[in-house]
Amino acid sequence: MGALRGKRVRSLVDRGIQHGATGTDVADRTARHVAGGRAARPRRPLSASCAATVVAVVTVLAASPVGAAPGLAPHERATAVASRTTVYLEATYRGHLTYRQDGALRREAVVVRRRCSGIVVNPDGYVVTAADCVRPAPTDLLVDALHTLGRSLAGRNQLAAERMDDFASAVMPTAVFSGSRAGDPPSVTLHGQFGVVDPNHGSASGTPATVVSSGSPGENALALVRLQRPNLPAIELSPATPPNRGGDDLVVLSYRPRPGNAASTEYAVRAVPAAVTGRDGQDRLRLAGDLGIEDRGGAVVDAWGRLVAVLDAAPAVDGGPTASAVHAAHVAEFLASAGVTNRVSEVDLAYREALRDYFAGRFSAAWRRFDSIVRDAPSHSWARTYRDRAWERLTVDGDAVENSGTWVRYLLSAVAGVLLVALVEKVRRRRWPLRLTRLRAVTAGTTGEGPPGGGPARNGEVVPGDNRTGSTDGDPPPVVAPPASQPE
Repeated sequence: MGALRGKRVRSLVDRGIQHGATGTDVADRTARHVAGGRAARPRRPLSASCAATVVAVVTVLAASPVGAAPGLAPHERATAVASRTTVYLEATYRGHLTYRQDGALRREAVVVRRRCSGIVVNPDGYVVTAADCVRPAPTDLLVDALHTLGRSLAGRNQLAAERMDDFASAVMPTAVFSGSRAGDPPSVTLHGQFGVVDPNHGSASGTPATVVSSGSPGENALALVRLQRPNLPAIELSPATPPNRGGDDLVVLSYRPRPGNAASTEYAVRAVPAAVTGRDGQDRLRLAGDLGIEDRGGAVVDAWGRLVAVLDAAPAVDGGPTASAVHAAHVAEFLASAGVTNRVSEVDLAYREALRDYFAGRFSAAWRRFDSIVRDAPSHSWARTYRDRAWERLTVDGDAVENSGTWVRYLLSAVAGVLLVALVEKVRRRRWPLRLTRLRAVTAGTTGEGPPGGGPARNGEVVPGDNRTGSTDGDPPPVVAPPASQPE
């Protein structure tokens, strides 16, 4: 293409000279042919064009969702770690309620069930919970027995439902909740269960448990329960001191009735955000949030599922905190007094590391870690679930780390490409004026126009008629014929 254009230029020069055109005319015609009319267009400054292009490239790359972390459900990181360690606990008290009503002594068989949550703190089955759940004060247990009897009487149409509270208050001074024999305490059984729980069938499918230790009521009242089940997922106590106020990233995990179906009797772990509003006189945290008495024994955790506090009680104080909790430092002291250490298994440690990779967008590393856990512990359903999610996100989004690592290379490559194009454009724009200058010099030397002897062209290049051969008068040097051959 370049050779063809060169031939056309030389043809234009020759024809112009043959028809007596001046060198300037020939150069102008040639310039119009070469430029093809482009010289009449306004040229955008090179620096502005490059800057605009670079800005556009950077904007497009920066706007691209490269390596975005996976979309998270509310509190997903906390629940992925700590909900596995949350236990449904149910204590069942069987006995007889003896009371006097209308001058007559009555005796009724009563079964009282107290439900709450607990947190596994050691893989060997050790669970910490609120003492009020598994070892309530006798007065609290009596109140529960009276209300249980009141509901039973209302179901048999022997008591109006709206009078249950009045009935409990009237007979409480003479009521006694005891075992099958007078003076004996009611019998009690305790069991724990994970996952979705139906209290109507919980005892049959739950794991038996015993109370190992409990604190005195009102003194950071905690209880230590041991499930007859080893190799349990355990929570990690937070080493940080909880704030006196704030802590908006705190979450309470506890068992509550499953929402959406009023007829359902199932319970499941629910995550509720909470904030610290202060501390009480016993150094317990005061929490604000959608919490109630049924949340007692629940875990107050941080964003990574570490235990910050154990929910103790939910006092009904108008305008005040909705719950109080024993913070992790006191939990550690309580465990130490019982000879139990907070420990996490190797499988749990590997699972947490895999979760960190997953939530950081390192999906390939997360998939490998989860897959290794599933091979070593086939029953680890959470690892299997997140392994599948990691693979799905890897195939759709790629690795955030790899993407973020190459983002800079993409940007630099784009900028380098823009600068290279700009450089080529700059050279091209300077190349044609240089050719036109040479062309004018050629035509000027051929027609006798221009400066005498031609002289050096721009950039020090030598053109025909250069006077650097030794002639000083502007005329070209004489042509010397080659010597004739000499006969032998």
